Amino acid sequence: MEQEEKSLKEEIKELKEIVRGDEKKKKKKFRIPFMARLGKKAVRKGYVTVAIIRENKNIDFIKEPIVDSTIKLDGDSFHALKDEDVFFYKNKPFIFQAKSRLNPYNPLQGKNETYGQKYIMARMEGDKIVTKKKLGLGISIGALIVIAVIAYALIAG
Repeated sequence: MEQEEKSLKEEIKELKEIVRGDEKKKKKKFRIPFMARLGKKAVRKGYVTVAIIRENKNIDFIKEPIVDSTIKLDGDSFHALKDEDVFFYKNKPFIFQAKSRLNPYNPLQGKNETYGQKYIMARMEGDKIVTKKKLGLGISIGALIVIAVIAYALIAG
């Protein structure tokens, strides 16, 4: 019962096949939970999908009707809406509503944020493609001439 030892090339081929198999896996697409999905009839009646952001950073998805530019969450809180706060996911209205806030969250409003620029710049620096810089023929010849002059001055001097 001798175990056949695999060559290094065979082992590398097997590892490459394993890595290629991992790359082929598809990423799972995001799907809104069934209870929060809207049909055409619900959209016509004025319903909207609401992503409730709770105090403990959990997110729940529900569908609620818009009545007089307000929505009622969990039967105890009312929240005001504006047209700019309604987004669309697959042509269905969608709102990000923090439970503790009166108005929905709108990432498109507000000042430009600069606190993450150093991290973004570091990422961009690391991702850029660096091409090899070849010294020109003229620079090489010029360097040889300078070295020759210095060597002649040392020997003759």
